[in-house]
Amino acid sequence: MKSRFSFIFFIVLIITVFVPVIASANESDYTVYINDKQLNTENAPITRDNAIYVPLWSVLGQLNMSAEDNNGVLKINHPYRILLIKSDQNMMTYFGRGMDEHNTRLDYPIISQDYVLYAPLTFLSDYLNMQIAYGENGRIDITAGDFSKDISWTTLSKNKYAIDTAAKKLYQDSVAESFWSKNPVLWNKNKSVGNTTLQEKYVQQTIVSYSGLTVTFVNSEKQYTVTFSSLDNIANTFLLSDPLDNFTWSQDIKSLIRQGYVRIGMTQEMAILSWGVPDDVNKSAI
Repeated sequence: MKSRFSFIFFIVLIITVFVPVIASANESDYTVYINDKQLNTENAPITRDNAIYVPLWSVLGQLNMSAEDNNGVLKINHPYRILLIKSDQNMMTYFGRGMDEHNTRLDYPIISQDYVLYAPLTFLSDYLNMQIAYGENGRIDITAGDFSKDISWTTLSKNKYAIDTAAKKLYQDSVAESFWSKNPVLWNKNKSVGNTTLQEKYVQQTIVSYSGLTVTFVNSEKQYTVTFSSLDNIANTFLLSDPLDNFTWSQDIKSLIRQGYVRIGMTQEMAILSWGVPDDVNKSAI
């Protein structure tokens, strides 16, 4: 009986201790107010890397700020600047009222989580001219002016080309950097990698550094830097693995294929890996 009572007491103790912990983990420690009005949002603030993030669209919506998608990046129209941002990347491009272009790297980028964009409070203060104050009991006060006025210059047709060009470049650079980050080792499909000619194809290329479409590689031959013209150019240049690893062919055959040679006795698969898929095939019978 005593043993059963001890077991029940232990279970109650566990529930008492851990249930509040679990509940609090799903609740935000912060309450956000904008111009003394509580932020109207279904998404609570979150913390990441010791920074506090707030749901961006909720903040922009409550302030009636103008924002839109432009070539795959978020364009925020502000009385003093136009901001172009790609979520989960630290690159940002912005224009001043004179359409002077600036490129920068954010210490704390805008992030996406569960299909919601979150902006760090430092972004709101540094680039959107909002004042941030921290109060008691997790209260955060954001003070902002009327950012819905005096933004007609952000949509002028004469500025559209510069904005579209910058947005396209930012998108390509962001996607490229994400690709380099996820694939630090690649294999070249052909002997040419950009304007650099290598001795063999299907050789391991290890990334040393990168910035947008520009990347520095090192391989068994040398270290070199290439600037690609587009994302398609990158996709047409590299493989994620060595295609010859899947075959038990002799090293002599594999070496010929890497050098781009064919010889009598090669199979169709060997020839295609060496020379590529032919544009036309002529067959004759004797």
